Amino acid sequence: MLIGWDQWILPRLLTCFIGIFYLMLWIQVTVFHMRGKFHKWQMWIPVIALPILGLTAILLSIWPTNVLGWIQTFLAGLVIVAGLYGGYLHINAIKHRTGGFRMENLMTGPPFILPFAIAALGFINLLLIWY
Repeated sequence: MLIGWDQWILPRLLTCFIGIFYLMLWIQVTVFHMRGKFHKWQMWIPVIALPILGLTAILLSIWPTNVLGWIQTFLAGLVIVAGLYGGYLHINAIKHRTGGFRMENLMTGPPFILPFAIAALGFINLLLIWY
């Protein structure tokens, strides 16, 4: 873990950018879920998890310690699971809209790609920490 992170090499720099990107995603996800009025408790998962993950990634890139590396590893794993679960919930919500999987529902319904993109970022984050 954190091999060669004594300088600002590419994995360390990308971890910092991913942390900033998590914070930007957090703002967008919060706005989307506020629009949905948080009608399901699962909508709080990314609203709470993304800023913690983003700040931890930024801290890890500034002060690369093994403790922060393990915390980031654990949080990235949780975000992968939560992103896959969120993708399932978003696809299920589109399926239950009137007309099902029609183009209008894909455009106006929950963004079904966004949770999978967040899960993919968690996977990339794990690769940056461990390889």
